[in-house]
Amino acid sequence: MSNSIAVVSSLLDEYGETGASDIHLTSNRGAFFVRDKTTRKIQDFGYDGGKLIEALIESCVPGGADEIDNFGQADASFDEAGKYRGRLAVRSEQGGLSCTLRIISRDIPTPSSLNLPKQVRNMWGRTSGLIGLVGQTGSGKSTTIASMNNLVNEKLESSIYTLEKPIEYLYPEGKSLVIQREVGVHVPSYAEGVENAKRSHPRIIVVGEILNAETARSALLAAASGHLVVTTMHAGTVAEAVDSFISMFTPEEQGLIRTQLSQSLVGIVAQSLIPQKGGGLAMAQEIAFNTPTFAELLRGSGNRSNDTKYIHQLLLGSTGKAEGMVSMEESVAALVKDGRITLQAGYSAARDRSAFDEKLGQFGIRPMARA
Repeated sequence: MSNSIAVVSSLLDEYGETGASDIHLTSNRGAFFVRDKTTRKIQDFGYDGGKLIEALIESCVPGGADEIDNFGQADASFDEAGKYRGRLAVRSEQGGLSCTLRIISRDIPTPSSLNLPKQVRNMWGRTSGLIGLVGQTGSGKSTTIASMNNLVNEKLESSIYTLEKPIEYLYPEGKSLVIQREVGVHVPSYAEGVENAKRSHPRIIVVGEILNAETARSALLAAASGHLVVTTMHAGTVAEAVDSFISMFTPEEQGLIRTQLSQSLVGIVAQSLIPQKGGGLAMAQEIAFNTPTFAELLRGSGNRSNDTKYIHQLLLGSTGKAEGMVSMEESVAALVKDGRITLQAGYSAARDRSAFDEKLGQFGIRPMARA
């Protein structure tokens, strides 16, 4: 088993150095790697993928093979002191076993290296409230959070308490006290972890992901009680994130939750990573702040569809822009203007074709003709 684990560690280091984001192992179809959102087969792999997966399950997964037998899947951290760590997702499937290893560098990127705008950086200067990072899987949410938290860790005598499943970036020793707990290993659930965190009086609480009303309520209450809570959700836009958050609660609760959210929210950042010219990925960000105008929209009109539409319109319009907000269409259009992505890539990433055409025109770029 030790040899198999050493092989996996060497694969993480090898492909991490090439800029790959993930390695896929299968029990009967070889291995693959992901770079710039493209999945490629590893030619002449030379290892038994099934044995590597079994070794990972035995070595890394709490509960081992029983966890897979009982639930069909498991998440875990992989760390063998190489240059790169891994976030492991293993599952049983038609072909046997397969797993995905997200490649995680030990070096946390700086906000400058990620080109994080001033609007995002300023959110971490707040003493309390809720910050939401949203986007699809692999959109860099965890990296943005780790980058900003580590900046606090390096510069301030503070306290940061993270709840993750599994733990991704490991924070180095700095000026802050950083406590990292893995849900399912160190604490049973996000909600219980948040309650424990509040008793530890941290300045920042990271809630790895909001998937249900229990976690959403805990995060919201912690934000209202004087903590800066940073969390993630799967949503493509700011408007979708608000709708998803509210929809986790029963209709009877939603009015109160909207009011609490309007009082506690700092801002929401929706991220998307787009293949850029010459290789690599460019980050587009939709950014919204809880201004009085935005808070009024959070409280709702009683029409769910209209509420989502009004938030989108605020981000696209002059009022949102004057308040420092950025729509996804504007962010993507700016990447096209700067020559970082192709026009076609921009159209693939933009959610609102008409709004994107308008933003391109504002930058002096001729939109593509509609088919």
